[in-house]
Amino acid sequence: MTAFGVDIVGTKSLAVRWNGAEVETSSSVENGTDRGTVDRIIDAVERVADGTEEAIGVGVAGLVSPDDRTLAWGPHVPGTNLAIGDEIEDRFGRPVVVDNDANVSLHAELQIGAAVGYRHVLLVTLGTGIGGAIAADGAVYRGGGFAGEWGHMQVTQGGLLCDCGKRGCWETLASGPALERLAREVIDANPNSSLARAIGPGPVTGPAVVEAADAGDETARALVAEIGRAFGQGLADLAAIFDPELIVVGGGLGSVGEAIVGPARRTLIDSLHGKAYRVAPTVQVAALGPASGAIGAAMLADEEVARG
Repeated sequence: MTAFGVDIVGTKSLAVRWNGAEVETSSSVENGTDRGTVDRIIDAVERVADGTEEAIGVGVAGLVSPDDRTLAWGPHVPGTNLAIGDEIEDRFGRPVVVDNDANVSLHAELQIGAAVGYRHVLLVTLGTGIGGAIAADGAVYRGGGFAGEWGHMQVTQGGLLCDCGKRGCWETLASGPALERLAREVIDANPNSSLARAIGPGPVTGPAVVEAADAGDETARALVAEIGRAFGQGLADLAAIFDPELIVVGGGLGSVGEAIVGPARRTLIDSLHGKAYRVAPTVQVAALGPASGAIGAAMLADEEVARG
């Protein structure tokens, strides 16, 4: 059976056509500010459609109710109380499954990715913000529906303003926008710095800073490592709460790899509660990369149809 999978996050929309074993076609575009979330999903599906697909799976970054297939709200995607499942089903005439983007990513990693063989897993997405998903005894755990929104744990009293409207959230210190903010502060203070020259006249973005770090700029490397350490401190807190066997790091910035995950892993080990008496969880990058959300959404849609 063939299914669509769509992953809608803060800056990108990724769609895949999944044949039950592999991705046949994929398409990724930057999200504009003038399109609503449902329109983005429709566009994403149409980019990979060939008329043979039997179901559609959608992952969205935000508070998603899988039971009624509704996006209640998300700080990085437009719209509130969107009946995504009903609207997409009416548009394409196919069964639709809707879930949080991290939940669908974890589903894919458990089945065919980095978490195969593990029972107790956290997936932490690192990109425009920080999201997450929990596997308890091998199954995705949703709590009352919205579990895993740990990017909005308050880690700094009266800290930076977050897109969610609160101050001091974890993602204000460890995310793509946090990296951009640090880089802009350096460049504003010294327009002739090596970092300013490395990035050039274009916009200061997280990927641009990572590219400068990969090219050898020491300031960029230091900033990326700073984000990694802030990320790792939060992972240590999650490990103290959940005691996972494995932490999978996904999302656009998470897929950078060791430049961020290395400092995060070291900070986790150094900061872990009772570290002398326990084994720290393994930390690794999502095996399916940024496509894990779209693949997981397609897999869920496939399974839903198979169940009838």
